[in-house]
Amino acid sequence: MTCYCRQIYNNIAATTAGQEDKCTIFAALIRFPMKRLSYFLAVVLLLSSVSPALAAQREDDALCIWSTTVLKKSFGKDDRWGVGVLQEYRHKIRNGVSETDQWFLRPSVSYSVLPWLKVQYQMDFAATSSGFNMRFMPEISLSHKVGDFLFSFRQRVMTTLQVAQNTNVSVLRTRARVDYRIPETPLTVIFAAEPYWCRFSATDFSWFQKCRWYAGVDIRLTDSLTFSPHYNCQAYHNHKGRYDRRTYDDHVIYF
Repeated sequence: MTCYCRQIYNNIAATTAGQEDKCTIFAALIRFPMKRLSYFLAVVLLLSSVSPALAAQREDDALCIWSTTVLKKSFGKDDRWGVGVLQEYRHKIRNGVSETDQWFLRPSVSYSVLPWLKVQYQMDFAATSSGFNMRFMPEISLSHKVGDFLFSFRQRVMTTLQVAQNTNVSVLRTRARVDYRIPETPLTVIFAAEPYWCRFSATDFSWFQKCRWYAGVDIRLTDSLTFSPHYNCQAYHNHKGRYDRRTYDDHVIYF
């Protein structure tokens, strides 16, 4: 941050040397950061304009708190292989009722086929309010870096084995994400959208189930430690999956 401020000061000094006009000072102040800032604001406005998370809350909406810890390790040639484990606790408050929603452990293994292409397999062992579940999640991710922006696309197939009911439910999860790393700071701002669609089981099928809208920030505390407070809105829809028939939302704060 000190280097960033000094660069702005030098820019002002070079622009205003030998001049008395205070208007040139204002021009120098806005010229330096405006280009990068305009790119960032364009992304924010675009995502905000289409996000249903801005809609008013309904009576059946829920407030959720998720707490997540992730450990990752890369190895092999060029660190192409990766293993990790995630644990997450979810608490929900709906209609004045506060309860544990679920807790799960998620081991994973990944492989970077190319610098922009990664495949991964994850598995959840979840204790939920409806019993013990297991989730199986193969996925593929694509990414592309442009300046301070990172654009990524992930396609995941999630199959949930509901042990108590002895049933399987599968759904496609398609996530588009934009990361903006703010120069000269330890901050990365994140926006994403992830629809859940083509939900099917042995007895049921729907084209569209819900959509998650994400906004958050990653704060790099050290080279190996990051703190990530995020918010997401889960917009659920009726059984037939019509996008204009939202039934309720889950407003989630997680870190």
